[in-house]
Amino acid sequence: WKVEEYFRFKKQQFDLENIRVRSLNSIRTIDLILTILIGFIAMLSEKRNTTKLSLWISKLAKRIYDIPNFDYYAIADGIFEILKKSCTGIKSFLNSNIKFKRSQQPNLFSLQQC
Repeated sequence: WKVEEYFRFKKQQFDLENIRVRSLNSIRTIDLILTILIGFIAMLSEKRNTTKLSLWISKLAKRIYDIPNFDYYAIADGIFEILKKSCTGIKSFLNSNIKFKRSQQPNLFSLQQC
């Protein structure tokens, strides 16, 4: 069953059951990001051994045995190896022109002026 493999992969590979957040919205955001990431991994899995990127990621996964049909784990490990060597993190990939909405919650320090 592909659906069961998907949820098992999501829980095991990204340790989804061991997250600590303060709101339901944070859980939904993490779940959405993981779903998009797993969708990208699925697209790479469909093009296995046909594109240079998928061949390079499979090579970086460093599997001892041949990669099985459900190769999400190998692709995720390969992507992890690529990102592990990045010194700047994802901050350089984010657009610095994005304006964040101010919080509606009152700031304790701004209330002291009253």
